[in-house]
Amino acid sequence: MKGKYRRPLAVIGLILMGILAAGAIILAVIGAEWALRLLMADLFCLMIIPAIIYGYQIFFTMINRKNQGSEAKDPPHTTTD
Repeated sequence: MKGKYRRPLAVIGLILMGILAAGAIILAVIGAEWALRLLMADLFCLMIIPAIIYGYQIFFTMINRKNQGSEAKDPPHTTTD
């Protein structure tokens, strides 16, 4: 994911994390039984979503490195006419 897609996706991710953090504060203040369940789900998402995104970044970085390495090892293609 190069170029023009990285910055907008980062901004969207920051907005999402901000909404989740604000939701956690609001749900903690409410304190009702249903709000505590939603708070636990919110906190779970606050921890898991960044971890999953980080894992995807590592995975795709490894894939791109592997592809770049195999392209460098391929001999140039020549045609004989």
